[in-house]
Amino acid sequence: MLSNSSLNTSLRTRKRAARRSRHNSCSSTLIVASAGYIAWQLCSSAFLHAVRPSTYDTSLSFRGQAPHAVAPASLRRRWSSDDARTAAAATTAVAAAATSATDTLLAATALMEGDAALELPFRERAATLEVPKDYKGPVYRGPDSVDAKFVRDLLDMYKAEGNLPLKCVYDLTLDVLQLLRKEKSLQRISIPKESQFTVVGDLHGQFYDFAYMLEEVTGMPSPENPILFNGDFVDRGDWSLEVLMVLFAFKLQNPTAVHFNRGNHESEMTNYQYGFAGEVEAKYEAGLMELFSETFRHLPLAHVLEDQVFVVHAGLPGPEERLWEDWFPKAPDEARKILKREKQVSLDDIESVNRVVEPNPMDDPLVIDMLWADPKGSPGYGPSSRVPQVYTFGPDIVKNFVEANGLKYVIRSHETKTQGYQEGEHMCTVFSAPNYIDRVGNKAAVVVLTNRDGLLERKFKQFEHQPHPDVPSGAYAPGGILAP
Repeated sequence: MLSNSSLNTSLRTRKRAARRSRHNSCSSTLIVASAGYIAWQLCSSAFLHAVRPSTYDTSLSFRGQAPHAVAPASLRRRWSSDDARTAAAATTAVAAAATSATDTLLAATALMEGDAALELPFRERAATLEVPKDYKGPVYRGPDSVDAKFVRDLLDMYKAEGNLPLKCVYDLTLDVLQLLRKEKSLQRISIPKESQFTVVGDLHGQFYDFAYMLEEVTGMPSPENPILFNGDFVDRGDWSLEVLMVLFAFKLQNPTAVHFNRGNHESEMTNYQYGFAGEVEAKYEAGLMELFSETFRHLPLAHVLEDQVFVVHAGLPGPEERLWEDWFPKAPDEARKILKREKQVSLDDIESVNRVVEPNPMDDPLVIDMLWADPKGSPGYGPSSRVPQVYTFGPDIVKNFVEANGLKYVIRSHETKTQGYQEGEHMCTVFSAPNYIDRVGNKAAVVVLTNRDGLLERKFKQFEHQPHPDVPSGAYAPGGILAP
């Protein structure tokens, strides 16, 4: 059986192999790839490492297995944003060197081999697991096994507070990762005339509200009822795993009708702070979190619907110069005067951005903007109160972005709204977690778009909070009553 220490060793070996496959794909990439590796070494982010629980993890253990042997910290470094950045640098190097059709083929082959190498330890771990003989719920046996009955049984099992076997969780997530690897940072979707398309906002692990929404508000996703889930699937709520597994099952059942955007809570920083990582460890094993993090890194950042509507979890591109002064939050009107953008970011720019990162403001400003930024009522850019080096943006910024890209309006989420939604001239917000964290008292909503003679009309559907088991929100976060 693959123990925890064996898994960690296997992860390191596969990552080294992945890097070698990228570097060795064609000899002309060696210098470029080496330069990329050095650059990665130099650009480690104090921002991310300051908020993560530890750069070195001495507690990563699989439930039921012996604790892994004590080893030098340099050998126990968690597989995280640094590794994603290594892959990104290697990817850029290979692509830059692919100057002929042959080189391009070699580069693509190397990248696919690298992806397979990164996944292999998880597949090896899954192969050591079995479905318990006394388990009576749905069993995942590949994408073809996910049908309407599988989803219905999964929902019913979770309502009864059952758990999907660990083997199924590994296998199902790995197959979703395969699908997400094929998608772009910006996905474009057509909506036929007289058909509908639903956008769902933040869910935050509130499974019982999520199940009610599916059954009474949106209906189950299907080719005739496509749904885009706009990020923040996990954290805060205590049933994030249940929400995520149902979403992943939907994706495997109808891959072209179920769409995901990444939210700021699909990242390591927030997952270790707001409960998802603790929930994963408490309900299964800590090592599984690494697979979820890798899967989250591959989620698209945005969707464009019918060349009209831009859907993103949080915000729009920030100022061109990423200036930040300590006095900004105290004098936002003065900050607005120096935070500018002259050249608009295009949809093609967003489509080409490297999303497979653990984002931080220094290295991945556009990703940060799309996952974290909020609108404001006054014009221009301003400082955000959420995180340093994150910016707010005014209605003029929205108008400029929409007009430059030939769009009609923007749909985003990320903020609690009393009625579950808020509308503006060029932007609306939709939030789908009612009575957020069990005490805000807000309604939830989804937005349904209908193609009327070529134009997408929007209508909001509201719903209320539903009863759930007596577990307080945040129970798995550090210091919570169920935290491991």
